[in-house]
Amino acid sequence: MRNPPEEHSLAVWIWPRALPLREIFGAAWDDPDIRTRFLTLAGQWHTRHPSPRPDPGPGGGPRPGQWMWHPPAHSIYDSHTYEEAGDDWLEVAVRMENADYFPGHCRIEASLTVACRCDSPHDRHTIVETRWRSGGPVAALDALTTVLRATDQWLADSRRPDWWRRHSGLR
Repeated sequence: MRNPPEEHSLAVWIWPRALPLREIFGAAWDDPDIRTRFLTLAGQWHTRHPSPRPDPGPGGGPRPGQWMWHPPAHSIYDSHTYEEAGDDWLEVAVRMENADYFPGHCRIEASLTVACRCDSPHDRHTIVETRWRSGGPVAALDALTTVLRATDQWLADSRRPDWWRRHSGLR
């Protein structure tokens, strides 16, 4: 994400194949078919939204295709930022996390945000988002499929921050 929160000091960028899905979401995620489907969706996410920034190199941030794993929160996420000259940027992000209050459930969400130019420094405006809660890996991956389609639809309109600013009535 563009500006990860302070508590993300324990988070690491990791390749989807290395993500400990069982540790994050439970034993049912160990199934080879589930892992393969997740890797296919993660690959599709990267293909649909290739990183517009160059490869940052060692220690310079994530490499294109890596996801962030935040062990304490039992969550994984990735985002793509589309920047324009000046301080304008657009970010599309997808996140999956364990829903502790419902064992075996996952929360899956995506958001589209644009840079904030307000007087108060809250960093960004969420333009559109979608959230799902699913029980079990099959339902979670079905929800992830739906979420990825939503990001496609959002960005089909435009990948330009200024377009989204105008569309949302932001100055």
